[in-house]
Amino acid sequence: MITYPDFIAKKMLVVSSDQLRDLRFANENVVIEEDGKIIQQVSLHTVFSIIVIGDCTITSRLIGELKKHGIILALLRQNFTVVEVLGGEMNGNTLLRELQYRRDGDDLEIAKRIVENKIYSEQLIIDKIREKTDIQKETIGQLAKLRASARDATENDSLLGIEGSAAKAYFSTYFDGMDWLKRSPRTKFDVNNVLLDIGYTFLFHFIEALLLLYGFDVYHGVYHKQFYARKSLVCDIQEPFRCIVDEALRKAYNLGQISEKDFGHANGGYFILPPMVKKYTVIFFNAIIGNKEEMYAYVQLYYRYIMDNTREFPKFVPK
Repeated sequence: MITYPDFIAKKMLVVSSDQLRDLRFANENVVIEEDGKIIQQVSLHTVFSIIVIGDCTITSRLIGELKKHGIILALLRQNFTVVEVLGGEMNGNTLLRELQYRRDGDDLEIAKRIVENKIYSEQLIIDKIREKTDIQKETIGQLAKLRASARDATENDSLLGIEGSAAKAYFSTYFDGMDWLKRSPRTKFDVNNVLLDIGYTFLFHFIEALLLLYGFDVYHGVYHKQFYARKSLVCDIQEPFRCIVDEALRKAYNLGQISEKDFGHANGGYFILPPMVKKYTVIFFNAIIGNKEEMYAYVQLYYRYIMDNTREFPKFVPK
């Protein structure tokens, strides 16, 4: 299991290309080649996870070394859909998993804390806006009330309704002025939703990598219930941190970094043009990496809570 100092010293490696690339292992390094030419090499001892966007070939030896060093490899297509996530698992942590499976009676309490934290995060980043409009001030108050309602929820369905009401108020207020229509995951019907999908995808895999470091069954959730092939626990733990992606998108918009010229449109949906992929991955990765210590601390505290529910439950507070 990785220690906190080791985690802070490590980095994420992002490989993005619209061309075929090769990944292999050589002299304790992961080597990235294109057309037989080495374009980058990084020591495996400094890497926490690798995300590859686009086509690549990878050697079995490198896969073995990644598993040996506990490094997560996430393979994504150019449209950011996931092909496979390899390595990093601590499946031998049977005690943790037994406790995960036994906690069904505690699921609602954990879910309430997660949703309450998510709404609190949304409330705080709206509050960070310097010159707030009356609508923004009103939304802050509305979110505070919904957060209290989440704390008092008596069933999962009512909690889902509270979260939905909070999201509707939050998105329309926080993204006001950005041609915001609505949040519609994976539909790609406008640029905003394409970019949020990308940011949330990166966040998802970073959280997944942290959970795998401790040996969690990422398919066994508490708020997002079990569904075939859905990594419900990752969906759960991601919730309080979604505001990191939202804030990065709003900041990029205000800085004039987002241009519709960077996107194409086909089959009723938008997509990022291949030469522009790196531009937008950098925006979201910088935001996520800027909060990696907070995410590590949250998952560590969550692990300790599952092992002993008398311990402190984690809480994320946006910077």
